[in-house]
Amino acid sequence: MNYAEKDLQEGRFDSSAFFAQQSAELLLKAILLKRTGARPYTHSLTELLELIAQVFSAEIPDDVRVCAHILERHYIASRYPDAGIGEYDKSDAQEALRCLKRLMDYVRGLGEDI
Repeated sequence: MNYAEKDLQEGRFDSSAFFAQQSAELLLKAILLKRTGARPYTHSLTELLELIAQVFSAEIPDDVRVCAHILERHYIASRYPDAGIGEYDKSDAQEALRCLKRLMDYVRGLGEDI
């Protein structure tokens, strides 16, 4: 998360959003690896959340699902300007960081120490 926060502060909004997405993806994959030994081959945060919900027999709150979806679009769009969002601005990066923090809170709520 430090890269995402630093890039936001320094006005690199596209890379801030990308690093937020990457942090979320690695967090969810680490939880699955720790709990099940599985190494899912996906970049979909929604799919990773579904797997985590199954492992923990937990519900996924609507706002967590929305945040996963928001972060997913930054996997491609932040690196390829013609693939979606276009020019990134501060609010895009702030929203990505907010969503990353929400996913972190969700994982903590499942009893995981991160």
